[in-house]
Amino acid sequence: MTTDAEEPGESAAAAANSPVGVADPAEGRADGGKLDLGPVQQTLLVPLWARAAETRSRLSILSDPRAVEIVDALGDRFGHFNRFALRSRIGIALRTLQFDDWLRAFLVAHPGGTVADVGVGLNTRFERCDDGVSHWLEVDLPDSMAVRRRYFAETDRRTMLAGSVLEPDWIDRLLELPPPYFVCIEGVLMYLPEAGVRRLIDMLGERLPGATLTFDALTPDGVATQSQHDTLKHFEARFDWGVEDVRSLESWRSDLTCEDAVTLKEIAVRNVARMPWMLKLIGLGMSTVKRRAVKAYWLAKYRVG
Repeated sequence: MTTDAEEPGESAAAAANSPVGVADPAEGRADGGKLDLGPVQQTLLVPLWARAAETRSRLSILSDPRAVEIVDALGDRFGHFNRFALRSRIGIALRTLQFDDWLRAFLVAHPGGTVADVGVGLNTRFERCDDGVSHWLEVDLPDSMAVRRRYFAETDRRTMLAGSVLEPDWIDRLLELPPPYFVCIEGVLMYLPEAGVRRLIDMLGERLPGATLTFDALTPDGVATQSQHDTLKHFEARFDWGVEDVRSLESWRSDLTCEDAVTLKEIAVRNVARMPWMLKLIGLGMSTVKRRAVKAYWLAKYRVG
C-alpha cells in the first residue's frame, strides 16, 4: 500500500493559480470565511480534508469526526481535492494511523505526561488520542494558530502557543508542563533547510533529554519529484530538506536513538487488518505503479538522550 510520497503538512499552503481550479483555497466560500495564511501554513487544509474524506469513505481506515465538522464549517473549498487527491488522502490516513499508534502507546506507558504537537495546523490529535489525564501543548505559527483558535479551545490540560518550531519559546513552555515528553512534528521538517532541521534537533537534544520525538521526512528524491505530487504541485509551498535514510540522524548526535522507522508501505502492512479488502487491492496496485514513491517518505520515532 502506498501513495504519493510527499504529503502536505499540518501547517502549510497558499494555493497558486492552476488549471484545475485551485486558485486560492483560503478565499472565503460558503460560510467558511477567508483564511489569512502564508504559503506553507495554508497546506493545513490538505491533511484536514484528507482525514475528513477518509472518515466519510465507505472504505475508511480512519475515524475523525471532528475533522468532518471543521471541513463542513469551512464551507465549499475542498471540491478540487476530491477530484484529484486520492493518493494524498490515503497517504495522510496511513501516516495519521502511525503517529497516533506511537502516541497512544506512549500515553499508556506514561499517563499524565505531556504531548507537544508542533506544527499542529488543524490537526485533531487531541480529540483522537487524549487519555483524560495527560497535558498537551499545541504549537504553530501565528497565522495558523489564529485559524486554529476558531475551532478549538484551550482547557486546563490543553495549551495553544503561537510560535516557530525553530525558536526556543515552545520548549520553554513545554518544560513548565509535567514530563515525560512526547514531541510530534508532522508535515513540517521537509519545508525547512537542513541547517534548520539540525538546529531543531540540537535544541531537543540539549533541552529535552529523555523525550520521545516523532516526525516525518522525505528522501532527496521525494524533494526532487515534488512537482509530480497530486496536491502540492498546485501550491506555492515547496519542500527543501530530504534525507536518504531517516535512521541516519543517529549520526547527528550521540544522544539520538532511532526506535522505529517506517515507509508508507510498511505502515500499510502493519495495519492490514484494519483495511477493507478493496482498499488492499488499491494499495497493491499503487505500490506496483508507484514504487519510487514508496521509498521517498519516512516516519520515524526517536529517543532523545
